[in-house]
Amino acid sequence: MKTVQVRKNAFLFLGALSFLTVLLSGCLKEAQNSTTTPKAYLSLMHLAPRAPAIQVFFDNVQASSAINPGTVSAAYSPVDPKAFAISFKKSGADSVVASLGTALYDSLKYYTLLLYNEDPTHVKAVRILDDYRVLTTDKSYYRFFHMSPDIDPVDVYFDNNLILSGRSYADNVFGSFYNEFSPASPNTYNIYVKKAGSDSVIASVSSVYLNAANAYTIYLKGMKGGTGTTAIGVDVLQAAD
Repeated sequence: MKTVQVRKNAFLFLGALSFLTVLLSGCLKEAQNSTTTPKAYLSLMHLAPRAPAIQVFFDNVQASSAINPGTVSAAYSPVDPKAFAISFKKSGADSVVASLGTALYDSLKYYTLLLYNEDPTHVKAVRILDDYRVLTTDKSYYRFFHMSPDIDPVDVYFDNNLILSGRSYADNVFGSFYNEFSPASPNTYNIYVKKAGSDSVIASVSSVYLNAANAYTIYLKGMKGGTGTTAIGVDVLQAAD
């Protein structure tokens, strides 16, 4: 992602997420002329609509305040490169909602931590490595996450053009190629998510500008009967750090 310009504001960002400062490698006194250590970058998408608000823990160290379901990171947060486990605990309690085992978060790499409902009473977490090396200066780039557990397979349209068909709930968890970015012509689009094989619109968002040399995650979210950030809808998150 560092090879192209990435805008600093998130597009159609819902809610606010800010990781607290966590020094995973201990306190180090920097020499006067020391250089900045490269960081790893993390983003969180809490898209489990039936989950409670959660707090993030790196190993046993609290790394966030309460994060409500339906909330996504406005931008990546830098952390010291290191291997650590991540727990997502119910806010204000010690019960673990979901977890990720110990893994290396490498310098200058970007990761999305995605929470989703495995079933109505269970939440899973998955770590996604976000690869921005494909970005070029003449195209915009997008990917789509179907994260609404009550919705059957969907088709995705830019204006009247079908761009994705038959996308099923959480299919990017099991098919990592769905986490890759695809090119599109930079332009302003109306984005429609429709019931697969039909013209029935489930959710839409109007006048979305996909800028050249930028990457966007389009995601269907929410549940039937949900309100606020857990209502069914489609949103667009622009990659930013």
